[in-house]
Amino acid sequence: MNLKDYIESGVLESYLMGELSDQEMRKVDHLADQHPAIKEELEKTRKSITGYAGATDKQPPAIILHKVLNTLEDDLKNTSGDFSRKPDVPGPKVRRSQTWYVAASLLLLISITFNLIFFLKLKDSRKQIRALTEERTLLAEQFESAAVKLNRAETRITHFMNDDNINVRMDGQQISPQSFAHVFWNKKTKAIFISVDNLPEPPHGHQYQLWAIKQGQAPIDAGIFEHNTKVQQLKVIKGDVIAFAVTLEKEGGTQQATVEKTYVKGFL
Repeated sequence: MNLKDYIESGVLESYLMGELSDQEMRKVDHLADQHPAIKEELEKTRKSITGYAGATDKQPPAIILHKVLNTLEDDLKNTSGDFSRKPDVPGPKVRRSQTWYVAASLLLLISITFNLIFFLKLKDSRKQIRALTEERTLLAEQFESAAVKLNRAETRITHFMNDDNINVRMDGQQISPQSFAHVFWNKKTKAIFISVDNLPEPPHGHQYQLWAIKQGQAPIDAGIFEHNTKVQQLKVIKGDVIAFAVTLEKEGGTQQATVEKTYVKGFL
């Protein structure tokens, strides 16, 4: 027996549809028990119906439902007489029971399919809700970040526009030519503010320090500051300052400037 030809003959599909005679149905059952390939093909055929329904998000093919309903209708017509009378031939009774079994199996399969589709849609909806929640959280964070940046920008503009402030731009030195920062020195209060515009991230254990420079004197400590975009208030420096400079020092600052590590410098 050529199993490939038998499988491709369509008899297995007819078996699942209940279109075979009682003898033919038993033959398929027998062959399925004897040949794993036939049994496996039967299972694949059953699963293909579920796969088709799930992929199309529709009912199984209309031809299947049509055949099942026609078979049920024929059986109802055949049994529309005296239900208490036993059939003369035992074959049709077995055939009807097998047909009802196939019909019930297909209806159960349809129910499982729609439950699966509902479950997948519910799962997809939950994913969408989770995605929307994450998106809303991200937007809130972006809004908060934008608000912080706007506040910092407004603070800088306030210092730039303040007539009492002397604005000193400190440009990058040989160690970091691309760097620059701004110092705001209030003429009345002598308070110093610094805006970190473009300074590289300091290495671990180090910190930037601002220095006020007076004619003929060693650089005066004006305070250490954090590497961020905030306008930070440092120390009060009085007297005739001619320049400001920023050096990289060990964390916590120092009393003497490391001149060879000067990143930015600007004159009044």
